[in-house]
Amino acid sequence: MGNRGSKPKDNTNETQEDTQKPSRPTSEAASTNPFKPDNRKCTDVLCLIFFVVFWIGMIVIAGVGYHYGKPQRLIYGTDWMGRTCGAKAEKTDNVPAYDFRHYKYMIYPRLSEDFTALAEAGFSASDLSNPSTLRKLFGVCVPSCPVLTDAISGDDLYVHAYLDYEMHERPVNENDTSGGASVEYEKAGSPWKLITNSTSVLYRCVELTKIEVTQTARCVDDCTDSEEANYKVGTPLTCGTDTKKNPFRDCGDKTCSEMVTTLRPNCTALEATREEHKIGSTKEDPVTDILSRKWYRVARWLGDLQKAAFPILICGGLFALILGLIWLVLLRYCAGFFVWLAIVLVVAMQIVITFFCAYEGNLINSTSMQTTLDGMGMSTENAAALTVATTTYITSSGITVAEDQARYWAIACYVLTAIDIALLVVLIFMCGRIRIAIGIIREASKALQSMPMLTLYPIVPTIFAVGLVAYWLVAAAFIATSGKITVNDVASTVSNATIADVEGVVPVQMKESNAMHYLMIYHLFGLLWTNQFIQAATYATIAGAFCEYYWTLDKRQLPARPVLRSVWRTLRYHVGSIAFGSLIIAIVQFLRIALEYIDQKMRTAQQGNVVIKIIMKCLKCFLWCFERCLKFLNKNAFIVMAMKGQSFCPSMKDSFSLLLANAARVATVSIVARFLMILGKMFITGFCMLFMFVFIRYPPTHLPSFFMGDLASVSSPIFPMLLTGILSYATASFFLDIYGTGIDTILLCFCEDCNVNKTSEQ
Repeated sequence: MGNRGSKPKDNTNETQEDTQKPSRPTSEAASTNPFKPDNRKCTDVLCLIFFVVFWIGMIVIAGVGYHYGKPQRLIYGTDWMGRTCGAKAEKTDNVPAYDFRHYKYMIYPRLSEDFTALAEAGFSASDLSNPSTLRKLFGVCVPSCPVLTDAISGDDLYVHAYLDYEMHERPVNENDTSGGASVEYEKAGSPWKLITNSTSVLYRCVELTKIEVTQTARCVDDCTDSEEANYKVGTPLTCGTDTKKNPFRDCGDKTCSEMVTTLRPNCTALEATREEHKIGSTKEDPVTDILSRKWYRVARWLGDLQKAAFPILICGGLFALILGLIWLVLLRYCAGFFVWLAIVLVVAMQIVITFFCAYEGNLINSTSMQTTLDGMGMSTENAAALTVATTTYITSSGITVAEDQARYWAIACYVLTAIDIALLVVLIFMCGRIRIAIGIIREASKALQSMPMLTLYPIVPTIFAVGLVAYWLVAAAFIATSGKITVNDVASTVSNATIADVEGVVPVQMKESNAMHYLMIYHLFGLLWTNQFIQAATYATIAGAFCEYYWTLDKRQLPARPVLRSVWRTLRYHVGSIAFGSLIIAIVQFLRIALEYIDQKMRTAQQGNVVIKIIMKCLKCFLWCFERCLKFLNKNAFIVMAMKGQSFCPSMKDSFSLLLANAARVATVSIVARFLMILGKMFITGFCMLFMFVFIRYPPTHLPSFFMGDLASVSSPIFPMLLTGILSYATASFFLDIYGTGIDTILLCFCEDCNVNKTSEQ
């Protein structure tokens, strides 16, 4: 269809001939053109109604959660009496009225004892590392994470588990004695002495063990006679291994290498030391120790990211977009070069591996190979070194096993030779299809350049997806905290306590009702379905724009704003079909999540039963493969739907028929396109990370300070480069996924064109 010079060809030599052929009359073209944007009707309306009703249920559930839920429980936590930090509540059956709006932070004064008690109660290591375990720990709400300098009198500080904060406003104070059982919870050990400073991590106070790191270094090159002579008259040495003459020097803010080369520019060997000084509690607390060390590390990483924030956005966002446009131009003019280069490299690699196996299997004489290498210009010594036998092995009994090894290499050579022959035969017969693939890729490049608005279109579904996740998280927080607060005996976390001793004042937990579990399941399925709906609408819109480009006879007469026209057609006619297709994927994804949940619950049973473990692995693998296949079929169904305006099931049937009838052509184009997509993402991500590394190591001096940030004080380029790589890969994926969808659309349009016009000359 359309201008033959713009369509992919079976033979590239036909291009000049086709430009001289007369175009098909408009009436004949219209009769075989499946793309009729003005002759459509709404598709799969029942699915659209079902989707709307489902979302009404989502809104009702969110309203229920908003009415009963208290997400502060997740953000700030609950103390040992079940009181929510940072909140205000009236009196209930078990919890007195309280006002903790100024007490947003949670401190765990007996963390090690609680973890020890939980371990003795049968909690595994994975259970103890679960964030939900925090609800079983003994916590106290405080106005801020305490530090040792908070003491007004300079005395030690103590954490008190007070019953009533109106009578005692400062749960952390200098009082080292208990106020009695009527004032605070003595049976748990209140009060507790504050040993070290603490810091806030997600509104939880973590003991902050102070760690001071000192690095020293010195140059240990041999000293010259003149340097030894100068040392005798009072000049300090910067060489030698004598510690008295050449002591270690503090590296300070510089790297040790920089410090040493500053003192001795021609230094070739240095010796460095690293000392770590820890200031903290004398009592071993592995949990707090791990958290403190990790917090220091995370704080340093976050500091590096903050200092390089703007350069990361520039390198990972703007540069990635520019490189994506460059890659698009390269694919338009150099797609054939990239494809054939990759094919040649693959064939060459296969042949080299085959010859290597033949040589190791003694199928090629080493003398003949040396002669061949000599004739190629390689020196005799290098040729001999390259052809030394490497398959002679001696066992501990002195038995040579070279013959067995050579036989294995020979078998591998025969297998690889068969593969090489098959590969060459396939390539010979696939040359025409490879040229078609190259033509389709070029056509997709031209289409994308004709519709530049498509490059910005992913911003719209991204905004919707982010909004969906934000809405879902907020609603889920309200739903998850809609349970009733009841006394739950966790006396195992309080040494030597019984239920009778602690009734009314023991730590409490939120008891979740079964109804809330069902609502959360409904809410989760809504997330999966809506997320797939957004993706499907994106596919259909992009495919509609490419379809309109392909089936337009004269590209100069391409209607204005084809992307907006495609958005209108999708929303006006095909929302029901999109809801239908996305529902299928959401069901499979929900089954995968349910299977993963069952797998987690059956961990103990799987440890003693290999059959159950294998069955679970096979089921998960099957569902994963099934989802991938459905996504592939769905995407092609949406392309046919955008092309012909049909409902989902006929579109699925027609797309499957097209794929089946053109299996070899589709496979070739898919492999070539996926290779170029991966190559493009690697190209963009690699260059963006390289730019970030150059910015950090060699900061440009002529750029404004707001652009460069504080790169000079970045401790390591690793995390800024890593975040740049993630951001640039995401940007490249957004850009190139549009391109990939365009290639798939052009391919199916081409297959449909060949099908409807196979009896004509067009």
